[in-house]
Amino acid sequence: MEIRTFTGASLAEAIGQLKQELGEEAVILSSRRAEDPALLPPGHLVEVLAALPAPPAGRPPRSEAPRPWRPRPLREASATPAPEPPAAAPPDGLKELRGELEELRRSLRELAPHARPVLRGAERGERHQQGLRRLCGLGMSPQTAGELLDGLDEGGDERARERALTAALARLLPCSPREEPASGRRVEALVGPSGVGKTTLVAKLLLHREGPPHRRAGILSLDTRRVAAVDQARRLAGILRVPLELVYRPGELGAALERLAGCDLVLVDTPGAGPRERLALERVRALLRELRPVRVHLALPATMRLEDQLAAVAAWREAGADRLIAAKLDEAAGLGGLADLARQADLPFSYAGLGQRIPDDLARLEARLLARWILHPESLGASPDPLRTEAAGRLAPSESRP
Repeated sequence: MEIRTFTGASLAEAIGQLKQELGEEAVILSSRRAEDPALLPPGHLVEVLAALPAPPAGRPPRSEAPRPWRPRPLREASATPAPEPPAAAPPDGLKELRGELEELRRSLRELAPHARPVLRGAERGERHQQGLRRLCGLGMSPQTAGELLDGLDEGGDERARERALTAALARLLPCSPREEPASGRRVEALVGPSGVGKTTLVAKLLLHREGPPHRRAGILSLDTRRVAAVDQARRLAGILRVPLELVYRPGELGAALERLAGCDLVLVDTPGAGPRERLALERVRALLRELRPVRVHLALPATMRLEDQLAAVAAWREAGADRLIAAKLDEAAGLGGLADLARQADLPFSYAGLGQRIPDDLARLEARLLARWILHPESLGASPDPLRTEAAGRLAPSESRP
């Protein structure tokens, strides 16, 4: 069986073309207007799918030169044009084949954006292909990896090319600048999905030398619906010897802030909520609108899928999230996905959680440092921070790992 597609400016023109090429024995399977006329010859708007059945056993095949098709004489003009003949209904087998062809076309359209970087890499040479395989093996998407490699010079030695790749990757990774101590009280909040370890991040930020600058800090916890969360906050505050205020109802927020008036930095710990937990999200948003924090850090684990990360960004951006904390870097198989997150989230990175130790496994992110970790994951946490505090030595690893 021979199946072909014919196009034309009208249905009659397309049918005429298929009869001229396949003869009167051709069977029309379907007819439709073209989804994208730009892919067809100029002026062609209609697609007709036709088949030429195989001859029965014993009958010789159709001659290679079919009878020429001639248009029938036109009828007399009338006020209303004659309707176009309906397309013949395809047999069950051909109908199933048509569905498979449509599914194949849809799959090819979805794969096209990801295939272009690979095809460009094949054209650029073996060195380009090696770089593409390396970046994709680190968890980076083919599209981001291809765009990153396209701007590199093919010449030069390996060291020069590695420096150029690190610099190009760093330009894709926006990081928030370091901030000087401000006069008055400074309120910063941590938000994000459940299980990312925001309470432990609060402790790390208070103890680490690269955390937010402050002289005296306090903790304001909005995560009071879980008994375990309240116990963990009280335990950390006791070890850190900082004041802790727990807010159970919205009306308690003002009094809690007044009791923290002596603190120049207040870190707000919030309950975890996913993009679909609308009530929990709205509750946190309402409290943050009243608090008016100067910074809202969105903590996202590096182990989370990019689609889920972007959904969380969209949900928490409405709550004022303007920074990203990349958490659980030590648990991710590859860190290349952070480049895709940076390209699509349009939020700068502030800190990174590297493990369980408090406060050592926290780093203030800079673009070149993050680029080096992405390209060389073995360098992650290779040089622990030598500055430790007496309180940090008494902190045990928490079950929530940022």
